[in-house]
Amino acid sequence: MATTVEAVPSTDLGIRTLIAGDGVRGVGALFVFTTHVCLLADPVPDNNLLSYGWAAPILGHIDLALSAFFVLSGYLIARPFTRAYITGGRRPAIRSYVRNRVLRVVPVFYFFTILVLLRFGLDGSLQTGAAAPDERSTWWQVIGQFLFIQGQLGGPASIPIGPAWSIGAEVGFYCVIPLAAYGAYFVGKRLRGQYARAGFALAAIGLVFVVSIALRAVDKYHFAWLTAPPAIMYGFMPGVALGIVEPLIAAPLRRRARLAKQLAWGAFALGLLCAIVYTTSDYDPRQTPIHHALGVRAMLAALCTGLLFFGLVVLQIGTGSAPRMFANKGMLWLGARSYSFYLVHIWVLLELDHLLGSGESLETRLAIMAGIGFPLTVLSGALTYRYIELPFLQRKIRTTQHAPPEAVPPAAPEPAR
Repeated sequence: MATTVEAVPSTDLGIRTLIAGDGVRGVGALFVFTTHVCLLADPVPDNNLLSYGWAAPILGHIDLALSAFFVLSGYLIARPFTRAYITGGRRPAIRSYVRNRVLRVVPVFYFFTILVLLRFGLDGSLQTGAAAPDERSTWWQVIGQFLFIQGQLGGPASIPIGPAWSIGAEVGFYCVIPLAAYGAYFVGKRLRGQYARAGFALAAIGLVFVVSIALRAVDKYHFAWLTAPPAIMYGFMPGVALGIVEPLIAAPLRRRARLAKQLAWGAFALGLLCAIVYTTSDYDPRQTPIHHALGVRAMLAALCTGLLFFGLVVLQIGTGSAPRMFANKGMLWLGARSYSFYLVHIWVLLELDHLLGSGESLETRLAIMAGIGFPLTVLSGALTYRYIELPFLQRKIRTTQHAPPEAVPPAAPEPAR
């Protein structure tokens, strides 16, 4: 276990910095990279991992990492608002909130989007020769990339930065949170006590969770709808719920290491069970990507990762520690740079795919893409973090919350994704 010392403040709202936060991002980045390496290494076009035989279902389900990113964002982004709502304390300043979100997300995203457009063109391809008009993105689709609605507008030019659909989903969540908080504050004034306010908020979150999953079935075969805010909002709700619950459990669990460990590892075990059921509920990789998950499968993905973060928060409150799987130097380092890593990895893999052509075997392509693509992606992500992300992150406005000071500072600022 990686341990840090926390002092108990007069008003105990929970933890200040999630020790394992960047570590989870690091593990998630590895999972996402592995999935896309396997997809692009397959010399058979659009084979959807079927060339990997028995391993196909496993490779097709480790996209649970995306669900973890959403839950973590739900927790970190909503937490200042939920703490103010539960305790009746000072509310976050909207101007600071907007400024910090823009500085976190926009600069590096615009940087990569411009480079990708210059390198791949409007047809999103490295093939020589002019593409037909219907094989190129329209200018409206290009503008949509800068407005974070590329998932809804599509277009070939968005392919080299295709994973950015999840950034659009995050931006939609960012817009919703202050509006939802305003309504919650209005209702919260009329409710007596923290438990009454928490009960109302959890009921509302549960309703959003169920309705959002139900809305996915409205147009269940279209990517544009399944990644739109109404149909993807369910993914953030477990994190928001954790932000609601944390101030209520912080004081009772503080320094009660044995109880915290029991609750945490119970949550981990239940989350693992949800992951197993999620993984075994559909063995057709062509239908398993998390952005196509429907009904029970969508619910299981969100609950699995929600339980993971519940366990991490409880464990840190009670023991000041986190599992070394996440709280180790390698994963913390990679997790701090995971946003740039995430945005650049498809570009790197497409370059290697173009150089390899279709003449190599699956094994050779897999070895080259993993062996060369991973260090190139890490290097690109690290340089971008150092010279693009970090200067803007250092301009973020720091907000003060009544949470325990930590002896060990966070490995990096707390990015939403």
